[in-house]
Amino acid sequence: MTTPKLRALHRQVGLGASVFLLIAALTTLVINHRESLFPPVRDVKGPYDQYLLSHAICASHPDKVLVGTASGLFLSEDGGKAFTSINLPVPARQVVAVAFHPNEPSHYYAVLRQDGVFSSIDGGKLWTKVNFPSQVPIQSFQVGFDGTLSVLTSGGLHRRVQENWTLVPGTEASGAPPKSGRRDVLRLAYRLHDGTFWGGVGIWVTDLLAVSILFLVGSGWSLWRRLASGK
Repeated sequence: MTTPKLRALHRQVGLGASVFLLIAALTTLVINHRESLFPPVRDVKGPYDQYLLSHAICASHPDKVLVGTASGLFLSEDGGKAFTSINLPVPARQVVAVAFHPNEPSHYYAVLRQDGVFSSIDGGKLWTKVNFPSQVPIQSFQVGFDGTLSVLTSGGLHRRVQENWTLVPGTEASGAPPKSGRRDVLRLAYRLHDGTFWGGVGIWVTDLLAVSILFLVGSGWSLWRRLASGK
């Protein structure tokens, strides 16, 4: 391939790649600052204008409905016609699971992906954090008929029976060495991608990378136009 053809191919591929880089940079900034760009509505009266994540219906009182969203927890006592917001002791972010105790209709559970399991025995007025032995983000949650708690994470299935937690499958029970490899690599890739790898400064790191990409794309387009026009 001659040098002029290689330059032309490089220019075309570069322009195509810059579009995807531009989309990646802009969407990163929007996600990092979504609360500032799209502040939650303060007078919201229900969960339906939010990102819905979970819901539960009380077995003994079917009109009672709990709904968890990406930024809140809501209770309905009339089958979902009207909702009231419930305050948790921490910001209600990523409420991935909610549940009623099968035998106690005023006993609620709310599960936050990053912050753990919370329990209220007085209809949502006072909440306490349930002692949970893992720091891994929670994916799913259930309450058994006997009050047994089941929590599913990437590390396995955790069960609490009479205040005692077990893990199935778990390295504690089998004595096997911790697994590594593909799961660790994927977890590292996700943490690098969303910025959590950098801890509290993760947003600023990804912001800096996004702004750098925007600068490179903009300057690249400018240089290409100058070269194309012979300036």
